[in-house]
Amino acid sequence: MSLFNFYSQRLNLQQSLKKFWRMNAPMTFVGVFTFVLLLLMLPGLLIDERVITGAPAWLKPCKFAFSTSVYSFTFVWLLGLFKQHQRLASLAANVTAFALVVQIIVIIVQVIRGTTSHFNFSTPEDEALWKFMEIALLFLWAATLVTAILLLLERLDNPVLAIALRFSLFLTFIGMGLGFFMTLPTPEQNSALAASQPVLHIGAHSVGVKDGGPGIPILYLSTQGGDIRLPHLLGIHAVQALPLVSWFITSVLSHLEQRTQTALMWIASFAYAMLMSLFTWQALRAQPITSPDALTLTALAGLVAVTLVATGITLFIDRYQLLKTQSFSD
Repeated sequence: MSLFNFYSQRLNLQQSLKKFWRMNAPMTFVGVFTFVLLLLMLPGLLIDERVITGAPAWLKPCKFAFSTSVYSFTFVWLLGLFKQHQRLASLAANVTAFALVVQIIVIIVQVIRGTTSHFNFSTPEDEALWKFMEIALLFLWAATLVTAILLLLERLDNPVLAIALRFSLFLTFIGMGLGFFMTLPTPEQNSALAASQPVLHIGAHSVGVKDGGPGIPILYLSTQGGDIRLPHLLGIHAVQALPLVSWFITSVLSHLEQRTQTALMWIASFAYAMLMSLFTWQALRAQPITSPDALTLTALAGLVAVTLVATGITLFIDRYQLLKTQSFSD
């Protein structure tokens, strides 16, 4: 990379950040703040040998910092599409920014203390921090719903992007809601509570097994039981995934009729939602993502088949209409 290109890209980044800051300062701050935190915490993965719930101590805050930064910048970009209800959308963004900061700070504080952040009732301090995070996440959930409703009322110029954004925000709302399954006591915890025994944790990421067992590297999704974190993660980041699909459709497949592009976006959106549902169903049956049974594989194969058939029919109709129009013009 030449020196000129380096300074040019740096200038573009600064201009983008200034533009984002004017659009919504709190969310832009959270995006930058969590990205800087990520850079500061990455060495901890190599230096700190502690393990918390079966994973390197600093892995969780690093993952949350990265996810939060991406989500924050996506949200600010989304605010730029609002022409109506800008005040309400900005208010929802400010609430979101507050909730995201609370979440990442509690996670980091608990790592420094050498313990878990989620579902932790080990001490009064742990319980207070977890309850504070829970309240913040409720505000985050409500703000996401408000944003999704406002987006439904907004007039967007690009119909393909409009479908992607509206659908994805509701999936994000649902994905966040899946997190509440994790806060429910496990059967073992329920038994201990019923017997008035001390319970250090109430809730779990895994289903059918204890948290902290063998898991997929980096993500640490359970390989021995179900894990709600996968559909939870897919839901939260639908707001990045589906707009990327819409970009692919409108740019790479720009030769297609707009109604065909719109149909393909609907197909992709429903397929994504069904995939989330499939992984949720699998997790709640205490089935590891790495060991799907015949029923799960059949459902997945059916989803892939329906998606491919629907896509093929849509493209065939587009081609047929094109040939029909050409024949009439000749």
